[in-house]
Amino acid sequence: MAISIPWYSRWLNKSHTGAGRVGLAVGPDGLAIVMVNALGAVQYCQFHDPEGDSSQLLANIVAEKGWEKMPCSLVLHPVYYQLLLTEKPPVESDEMSSAVRWKVKEFIDFPVEEAAIAHFELPEDAYRGRQKMLYAAALRKSTLQSLITPIEASGLQVDCVEIAELAMHNIVSRLPQKSGGIAVVQLHEGEGFINLVEDGAVYLTRRLDIGLDTFNASVDNTRFFDSLFLEIQRSLDYYESQLGKGIITRLFYSPGLANTVAIGDFLSTQLGLNVAPLELPMLEMTEDVGADGEHIIRSASALGAALGPYHPPQETIRAAS
Repeated sequence: MAISIPWYSRWLNKSHTGAGRVGLAVGPDGLAIVMVNALGAVQYCQFHDPEGDSSQLLANIVAEKGWEKMPCSLVLHPVYYQLLLTEKPPVESDEMSSAVRWKVKEFIDFPVEEAAIAHFELPEDAYRGRQKMLYAAALRKSTLQSLITPIEASGLQVDCVEIAELAMHNIVSRLPQKSGGIAVVQLHEGEGFINLVEDGAVYLTRRLDIGLDTFNASVDNTRFFDSLFLEIQRSLDYYESQLGKGIITRLFYSPGLANTVAIGDFLSTQLGLNVAPLELPMLEMTEDVGADGEHIIRSASALGAALGPYHPPQETIRAAS
């Protein structure tokens, strides 16, 4: 994915350093801060509710931890950008970014000149190979700048901006591999999204018009459950009928907290899938992480951004070929 903004020439393609990396997830839900050291182990993880001055909080933590000049990956909350599914323009790779901008300009509600746009392509066999499709993420350059400026003012160096759907995919790609597709449901306040994944690739991602703000573990949630089930079932049907993929066998939901257990129980009963909360046992944590389980679970997207895409060891690839 590539994006053009005044002081950066790209959105992804983060730099490689031996110092480690900070991952930040910023949004209406709160602020998640993660630091992964040079060995890939999680050394710090804290989630902060949306209250007080988050910019000053971040600056204080950066100064306390000595993270000045450390590379940082920022995760955009879905509220900040549109995610559009469109046909892949028939152009060469070096012309793709410009062609995508032209392709999506009529679908965004502000001038394309003011837009920061990035894209990622779907696998070749999506839609039974009949259509080449991609997703384009678009937001205002001014919005992106307003998010990055206080982070860089804290002393961190933002060299990677990630969308929430792909940050979560970085976590899911580290799960043990089994046959069949995987569904991942991420719920935020006011909205959510579902990723449908097979063989480590995202085939479908879809926004859900339902969020945790309409769920309360202590009251009747029939309306919430019915809406969530309908959204997920539509996605699964589309995955099979339109994309031509196989059966989804596992579903993970996030955040997998004590007060969201009822969501997993409901989905397991209604969908007939292996349903489980998205846990992070595959990640190595240092002794000084300083976060309890809830902090880690609520910081999943920041963890995914800090870790980056997963690349299986070469010996694993050879064994599977």
